[in-house]
Amino acid sequence: MKILIYGNGGREHSIAWKLSKSKIVEEIFMVDPNPLMGSLGKSIHVNNFEELTNFAVLNKIDLVLVGPEDPLTRGIIDVLAKSNVPAFGPPSKYAWLESSKIRAKEFNFSHSIPCARSVAINNLEVAKRYISEFTPPYVLKADGLAGGKGVSIIDDQNEAINEVKRMLSGKFGNASKRLLIEEFLEGKELSAICLYDGTTLYPLDFVRDHKRLSNFDKGPNTGGMGAYSPVSLDSREKKDVLDLIEGISKALKSENISYKGVLYIGLMITKDGPKVLEYNVRFGDPETQVLMVRLKNDFGEVLKKVMENKLNELTMEWGQYTNLLVIAAKGYPENPVKHVEIQDFTQLANDLGVMVFGASITKENGKLFSNGGRVLNVVAVGKDAHERTLEFAKRLKFEAKIYRTDIGG
Repeated sequence: MKILIYGNGGREHSIAWKLSKSKIVEEIFMVDPNPLMGSLGKSIHVNNFEELTNFAVLNKIDLVLVGPEDPLTRGIIDVLAKSNVPAFGPPSKYAWLESSKIRAKEFNFSHSIPCARSVAINNLEVAKRYISEFTPPYVLKADGLAGGKGVSIIDDQNEAINEVKRMLSGKFGNASKRLLIEEFLEGKELSAICLYDGTTLYPLDFVRDHKRLSNFDKGPNTGGMGAYSPVSLDSREKKDVLDLIEGISKALKSENISYKGVLYIGLMITKDGPKVLEYNVRFGDPETQVLMVRLKNDFGEVLKKVMENKLNELTMEWGQYTNLLVIAAKGYPENPVKHVEIQDFTQLANDLGVMVFGASITKENGKLFSNGGRVLNVVAVGKDAHERTLEFAKRLKFEAKIYRTDIGG
């Protein structure tokens, strides 16, 4: 197989790394890969979806795998389909599962899928009325895509109203012109990432992601500050989650939502059972890095099963406990500092037995620099994985670094 990866963050880096070990993948092409993933395949540059499609046709690409959510919403799969290029991801007509929190909530309500009570609003006066009816903390969600930062959890009623005002005024652009006010769910989050071949919804092993910036799940929401897998669930919790996934599968079929790719189901495990927080139509980040390291199967073979509608024949095998810590830049998520040098960490990673997947980084004159919020993903396997990822973060020479110390501890 020849595979082309669209996207250049930690998620795509880990996918490229895993595919580089596949017995059936002959060549890997990557669009503008980050400096740490470039050695895993051939780098290309394209200016738009049409150029990408032309490249795929000319080079007889067997599969284009799209990582980020934005190009999926903008129709990259639709453009590829016009030239019969096999692609991993939903067409734009199904991307609303992720790109509209309001529509996804309506999907849940119409199929009796457990989720938080919520109301959609688009003006401040209505928001004030409903906020007074909810119990704090108040959960505010931008309707559209906001890079994983569109959720605010606020204890104070007046501050919640002010945040609504900011969101409706364009804090997240058009993404927050409409928003949800939602009840706060107590419990523990769970990421249930499922492969989907249009018929079978196949859950991968569960991951726990930590989205809040600071220790003990405090501070603003981010795209994710770390993750670990496997997650400890008792037999009842696991059965309830699998039953919920089966219910979602039936709902997809009833609405004729069929594509080849991923459905990420973000859950909260509450005292009343699992409830859906959100859907994504692509692999999660940083959960994917954890799963790629734990996965024992040939990932090229797994993707082949998806594209051939044979997920019902698949049996996944998983390795031991894996922990991931995100190293971000000061100021993240609102205004991360950029262009701060990251000194070479090759020896440090080798000494500690950790893997490092790149994210928002650039390379100039042989040196690495930060280029955004989440900079590096540090992954370790084994009982002491938490300690080793934390030790790497402590010893990494990067003056702008911030990270949590409690993930997987």
